[in-house]
Amino acid sequence: MLRLTGPLAALVALLVAAVPAHATFPGRNGGIAYAQLTTSGDLDPMITERARLLVALPPFGSERRRTLVDCGPDCPGTSYRSPSYSPDGERIVFDAGARLAVIDADGGEVALLPATTTDDGDPCFSDDGKRITFTGVNDRGGTDLYTRRLEGGGARLIIRDAAEPAWSSRGRLAYVRSGNVYSARPNGGDRRWVTSGVSPDWSPNGRRLALVRPLPALTFDGPTGRMYTVAPSGRELRRVGRRTDVSHPVWSPDGRWLAYDGFDLGIYVKRLGSGAAPREVAPTQFSGESGSISSFSPAWRPR
Repeated sequence: MLRLTGPLAALVALLVAAVPAHATFPGRNGGIAYAQLTTSGDLDPMITERARLLVALPPFGSERRRTLVDCGPDCPGTSYRSPSYSPDGERIVFDAGARLAVIDADGGEVALLPATTTDDGDPCFSDDGKRITFTGVNDRGGTDLYTRRLEGGGARLIIRDAAEPAWSSRGRLAYVRSGNVYSARPNGGDRRWVTSGVSPDWSPNGRRLALVRPLPALTFDGPTGRMYTVAPSGRELRRVGRRTDVSHPVWSPDGRWLAYDGFDLGIYVKRLGSGAAPREVAPTQFSGESGSISSFSPAWRPR
């Protein structure tokens, strides 16, 4: 694997460490939204960067893409990540830096949501599309989970010391605490341990979770590891594929595929139960002096 040094390596470390929330709802398979960051070479006196939110259109691998949000070359420090589709596939909520934002799934004006903490992130829609759950930083060096209605009103704290929320089509939350996946009711009650792992995403029918079990030895590559699916009870743990450098898996709306990313990997899709090789959706390329393109945080649109 290519190892990076200098400012570019530090930038990539921050990029990969940001873990998106997920929620995949049932429907026909649409496009895959994702975040992309391009940077200048790591030997430049000043690194320039460009953050975008894009959508890859099927058939994947055809280079058909649409730009949803583009900060342009004159907004250093701006980042977009963690896109999540509404159940009807018509809106996307995403992390726009310190605040959350909503945009129509086909692009348009970006609506920033009121800040709840100094850094809100990892948003996902509720199963009725009227609320979102998200993380907010706390004074203990971690994050708590909040929920709020999109039409207005204040946010409500539901679970302390938790991250990576995912809302199922059956109205149940999954989240991560201390390297373990839990589930709970949307109000934070009835909390149940599922299994060890990170980056949970519910299947469209709400009957299984996809997750990653990171490898023990971690560098600035971030929490990458082996990909699994499991029942909410913690039973029927099944490994998906043979890769050991996967992160952020998300289900397709028809429940037959998983999309994922990973450091120095880009975004790929893999059909469940198939021995066929994964298919690239969007690239990640590190070119040393000439800069980089990093594609990450996939979310699959239900149609």
